Amino acid sequence: MKYLASGKMANVVFLVTFVLGSLVALLLFNQGVSTYRSQAASHAQQSMQQFVARYDLALQQTIVRNKKLAHAIQSNPQIDTAQLNQFIQLVYPNPQDVAELFWLKNNSQASPIHFSPMQGLVELETELDTYIRPFIARAEKRNDVVVSPILDPQMTQSTHPLFIIVHPVTARPQNSDFSFIISVHRIASLTQALPNELNRTQYAYVLTDHERHPFAFPDNKMLADLPNVSLEGQDITYVSVPINIHGHKWHLWVYPTSSHFESIPLIQYIYLGLALLGCLFVSLFLRYGLMQHRALYLRYLQENNNAKQIESDLHQAQSTVKKNNKTTEQTLSSKTQFMTTLSHQIRTPVNGIMGMTDLCLQTELTPKQQDYLRKIHVSAQHLNAVLGDLSDYALLESGQLTLQEHPFSLHEIVDGLYAMLSKEAQDKGLSFNITVPHTVHCDLIGDSRRIKEILLNLCINAIEHTTSGHIHLVINADAEQPSSAETSDYRLRFMISDTGTGFTQDDIVKLFSRSQPLNNHKNISAGLGLAISQALCQLMDGDIAVSSQLGIGSCFTAHINLQLNNLIITAPEQPKLLSKPQRIVVIDDNPISLTMLEHALTSMGASVTAYQFASDALDDLLGGEQPDVILLDWVMPQIGGLAFLTRLQQSENKITSRILILTAYDASSITRMSQHFPVERILGKPCRNEELFHIIEGPAPAPIFTIEENEPRLNNLVVLAAEDNMINQEIICELLEAEGATVIPANDGQHCLDELRRAQHVDIVLMDINMPVMDGLTALKHIRNELAMPDLPVVALTANIFEHDKAHYLQQGMNEHLGKPYDKDKIVECILNLTEHTKR
Repeated sequence: MKYLASGKMANVVFLVTFVLGSLVALLLFNQGVSTYRSQAASHAQQSMQQFVARYDLALQQTIVRNKKLAHAIQSNPQIDTAQLNQFIQLVYPNPQDVAELFWLKNNSQASPIHFSPMQGLVELETELDTYIRPFIARAEKRNDVVVSPILDPQMTQSTHPLFIIVHPVTARPQNSDFSFIISVHRIASLTQALPNELNRTQYAYVLTDHERHPFAFPDNKMLADLPNVSLEGQDITYVSVPINIHGHKWHLWVYPTSSHFESIPLIQYIYLGLALLGCLFVSLFLRYGLMQHRALYLRYLQENNNAKQIESDLHQAQSTVKKNNKTTEQTLSSKTQFMTTLSHQIRTPVNGIMGMTDLCLQTELTPKQQDYLRKIHVSAQHLNAVLGDLSDYALLESGQLTLQEHPFSLHEIVDGLYAMLSKEAQDKGLSFNITVPHTVHCDLIGDSRRIKEILLNLCINAIEHTTSGHIHLVINADAEQPSSAETSDYRLRFMISDTGTGFTQDDIVKLFSRSQPLNNHKNISAGLGLAISQALCQLMDGDIAVSSQLGIGSCFTAHINLQLNNLIITAPEQPKLLSKPQRIVVIDDNPISLTMLEHALTSMGASVTAYQFASDALDDLLGGEQPDVILLDWVMPQIGGLAFLTRLQQSENKITSRILILTAYDASSITRMSQHFPVERILGKPCRNEELFHIIEGPAPAPIFTIEENEPRLNNLVVLAAEDNMINQEIICELLEAEGATVIPANDGQHCLDELRRAQHVDIVLMDINMPVMDGLTALKHIRNELAMPDLPVVALTANIFEHDKAHYLQQGMNEHLGKPYDKDKIVECILNLTEHTKR
């Protein structure tokens, strides 16, 4: 350890590593270079041999062409100029194969024929060049072919070295001349006959004739003496080949040019440099590591006296960290999990409040008690809506919120919205109005729950920031909308205007943020509602725009894209007319519903009197003639439906009118409260015009003075309800017993298993999830496995209402999922579906 911690050891390791790495790199580099040069030498040697063979062939073809031309002229003694030109073109298809061509005829008085690639075939007006005549004389003397040596350009007054071939055409007769074919060739032109792959710039050669005259190419010049072409020490040696030119011995030396001796490509040097640089970095890294080790070791030696104290402090710190980690793990979790837990914890008591309120409303109560309980119920619903906002916000941030599209009527949203907000606006002294022009298609396809949520959030925001004046909601369609009944896109526009204090530009930006306090409303924030509404509009391919002025008011404009419901939208039909005139009084505090009802009844031929306040209607009814039909809204400010019927019954005049009640609330509770009044029928809002026509047109049944209890829907069914919250357990038991079921309560999962073992028969189990002793999912596994009840329906009845919770429970083996707060009709419908129990 001490030796490794020394500075000298670090330097030695650095040097050894660098030297060894460099040697390995150089060996690999040398091996690569040798392989490369060996391959290059072999390839060059083969190419030079091909070059020699092709060059020899080019020289031999030159001699052969001259023989062919001489034979052609000899075979045609009466040849004319045109035929000679044809013979020349056939023998020399490439013009560069010959520099000049002369035909010296038998008759010495005749001018020689001259041919060149540039001028073609003509008669030579001048005498032959003097450098040609000596070779003609030799041919005439020998009566044979004469090949000249390589002629220097200074001798021939040419730009390139030449050689001449003189070929006698015919044997010479006695005392007469005979003709010759004289061809002049450039030495350099022979290279043009070689193929492209034997590029002449890749090789140099020296050609010597039979008189030892050397010609160097590619320099294209004659040499004074034969050069020393020895290439000793090179990987590529030259090629030396003798060439026979018509009995004359020529010689050819071919060797590679300097480009073949670039032994190593640049990339090889780059690889070598990178290898050496890598060795240097590795060596430096090792040296740095050893130096760091040395520094740590020295520090360890310096602090050796305090090691025990440090170790003790470290153990204490570790124990503290472990405790803090446990506390942190218990208190911190993901946002979605937090929302799930918060929703479950709050929904459970909210379910108790709403359930007990509903149960209490079904008992005998004074009007004031009923009013108090309804306010409690509304407050619980508002708290439940806040929980929904928190859940929606968590789903929006995680990208898990999806739209559930289905057919719906815009009237349902308008009526429900007015019923929920009119009282709240009235309590603040505000006027709340909703306008839907008759040109708007109300039968659409979309997520009505989310649309209602958008409008509810926008209207609540307007009520919250308005102290006097009005809030006006206008639902309209964009300018260009389809008018046919075909399924197509339909764009709605919601405009919510108010006479509130208004917002600054900074406040408008914060309205859609995460509840930042507004500058001009220090104690008011935008909440999550507007941020959720904006996100929902964007999911529906729309958005929200805001225009506002301080002290004047604001206008929120929301756009969404929906689809027309082509199953409902049809061509307008002729309105149905009542068989006899009817005088009808309509009482509804919602001006939209009032206008719609008045228009529908008038189109049926009825005489309609509309009242927005029940007090005005009472004054006219008690002091005048009674109408044929009274359409009465149940929930109204000041005087509601129950108070209206009470005053009407207490009056001296006997009520003979048919009374129809319109409501958006639970009809069963209204039936119970109105059982002592002559109410003919309770209609849900909105009521279709066709249904309203048949009710008014049909015969009047006997008034309902006593309520007939609905036949229980769960007769002869045994339901086991596992719920650890005693209030919620009491609520679910009373709800199911009221429907005729026999309920077995259980406080936890283990209790549920015990009751299943004791009970003779159970039709269905309603199982809470989060319970002490044993949770619902664990109890479900025991039911399926240990108790061997795979077909027993088990429903998750829980406050965990997220979609991923529902999917998880169904995957674990639950037959269905129902959320809290309880919805009695949904619970009963679910039980009937799973038990295949039909109403008798």
